[in-house]
Amino acid sequence: MARTWAMLGAVLALGSPLAAAAQAPPDVFARQTLAVTDRVHLIYKPAVTDPPFEGNVVVIEQSAGLVVVDAGGSPVSGRDVVDEIRKFSRKPVRWLIYTHYHGDHNLGAGAFRQAWPKLRIVSTAATRTNMTGPAMDYVRTYAKSYGDMAAFAATQARDEHLPQALRDGWARTAAAGPGMVAGYTDMSVYPADQTFTDRFSIPDHAAPVEVMFLGRGNTDGDAVVWAPKQRVVASGDLVVAPIPYAAHTYPGEWIATLKRLEGLDFAYLVPGHGPVETDRAYVDKVITALDNVRAQVGPLARADVLLDEVRKRIDLKPMRHDFAGDDPWLGFLFGAVFAGDLVSNAYKEARGETVIQGRG
Repeated sequence: MARTWAMLGAVLALGSPLAAAAQAPPDVFARQTLAVTDRVHLIYKPAVTDPPFEGNVVVIEQSAGLVVVDAGGSPVSGRDVVDEIRKFSRKPVRWLIYTHYHGDHNLGAGAFRQAWPKLRIVSTAATRTNMTGPAMDYVRTYAKSYGDMAAFAATQARDEHLPQALRDGWARTAAAGPGMVAGYTDMSVYPADQTFTDRFSIPDHAAPVEVMFLGRGNTDGDAVVWAPKQRVVASGDLVVAPIPYAAHTYPGEWIATLKRLEGLDFAYLVPGHGPVETDRAYVDKVITALDNVRAQVGPLARADVLLDEVRKRIDLKPMRHDFAGDDPWLGFLFGAVFAGDLVSNAYKEARGETVIQGRG
């Protein structure tokens, strides 16, 4: 998700980045903690639909240490997560698992390295490849992209022709700008120390953990983290609520991967962003949406209809209402982070074209 919003900021930029505030900006990355079970905690950013869009962090308490899923999306966020962990456990973090390469899930890892130097970072091999290649190049201009986006947001917040709820969303984005620019400065990438292709096990008598690649979906290297005794699964951005993310996705394979995810006997599903799910209803809704878009886009793409014309011919209004209701801000996000990219990727899929991670 981080790359999607940074790219959007660059596209929407109308002026220079916000000027640095005279005083230290507020911590827009602040986190809270929720106990999912007695051995599983969720560390989350409360305002999930406002920037910065920070991924959930899941902490699984094993007998001799902690397994942490994702690390926050900036050095500031990583430090906030470390502080939250220390509020409920004195055990060391032994394993840090990346669900995928998007920076909002791993650019806080430096704080973990500093706090627990002996920890091991694990990801799929594909995620490590992305984190050491061009897919992460955007990190160098991350702060500027968010500054440009916040400057644009300030102009939108003043636009009296927009619905008030949409203006309010832009105003919140503009207000977060100084904190985001400060937080996204001088970042480093920490690729995995250890990779896997299908499954990676972390045994423990109280809380064993299985890290699995169930197939491509949100990226080409999505990892799912499963705590079978606690019946908790962390999905990464294969599942995001209330609006899914679809930047460089594989729509048909995503459906198959979500169905495999549903095959796990979970009682709690922690998405990459958003609240804990306690059933399969939301996952089913995402599957239905993916099926719908593929069914509309596929025949037109195979008939050589140009992508811009495809966008005009298909009807996503019912789907937009299903995810966003009548909320103008959620409706904007539906188009910005889900529908627009999903249509592009379904078009490529139908024409046999390759979706390349980190590229438009």
